[in-house]
Amino acid sequence: MVTIVKNIEEADYVTHAGNFHADDVLGTVFLEKLYDNVKLIRLKEYKDDGRKIAYDIGLGKFDHHQAGYNKKRENGIHYCGFGLLWQEYGRDYLKKINVDDIEKTFKVFDYLLVNMIDAFDNGEYSINSDFNIYTVSGLIELFRAKFDEDKDENECFLEAVKFGSIIFDLVIKEAISKVKQINIIKDKAKNVKDKILILDEFVPYEYAIFKLNLEVDFVVYPSTRGGYAAHTVSTYYKGFTPRVPFNKNWAGLRDEELQKVSGIKTAKFCHNKLFLVTAETKEDVLKLIYLSK
Repeated sequence: MVTIVKNIEEADYVTHAGNFHADDVLGTVFLEKLYDNVKLIRLKEYKDDGRKIAYDIGLGKFDHHQAGYNKKRENGIHYCGFGLLWQEYGRDYLKKINVDDIEKTFKVFDYLLVNMIDAFDNGEYSINSDFNIYTVSGLIELFRAKFDEDKDENECFLEAVKFGSIIFDLVIKEAISKVKQINIIKDKAKNVKDKILILDEFVPYEYAIFKLNLEVDFVVYPSTRGGYAAHTVSTYYKGFTPRVPFNKNWAGLRDEELQKVSGIKTAKFCHNKLFLVTAETKEDVLKLIYLSK
């Protein structure tokens, strides 16, 4: 539970007042997960003297506003308050919730969420698009009172914390799952042939392929709709451009039409963007791959 107090002597934690961002909101969420009860004061000015855990304010251990600050990851993204807290206490939290592979989960969670929050807060990433794209950082800022609203700043902050708590929990679960996926795909990759990864059952594979730097162009797995599917691997994580696309003459074709053009007896479907094909049998879906290589 997060309680915002007015007296500095009552507080165990300090962050800044005024407009909040994903950095201080997720930092608060994380501390609540770690310590259960957080007595927080939000101040306009504060000098960190080590008596409280101060983050995103105070020019101390968990602030990133000092002159000459240069704590950053290998990818060049500097740590902000949330990132500094995660680096210090993230493993303790994962131990608290009984995660099996703490080190891998620590790194994956940092990649999935903390790294992104830090990048946006430090102005080290931007999205250039003709349409609006809401990030976690952008969604959290929506909880701020609008210019024509008369809402209490701290109430808005606590609403953002509740939202951030849901995001945090979802990404922790995703990180734990992705570590399991990496271990499974790493084992399956021992049998890769002709840059084709074959799975006996569907396991989310994309993150693992890129994390493990596997030389895989296609993944074959049983389809939830029956039969088998073959999916291309994209040129970059979360991308849609295949390393090796399926035959362009199959785009959007189904059933008899696809079977006629491809010559594959049980072929069922080829996606219009050439990254997915399906067939009734594993043998036939593999034939569709080899006809595209």
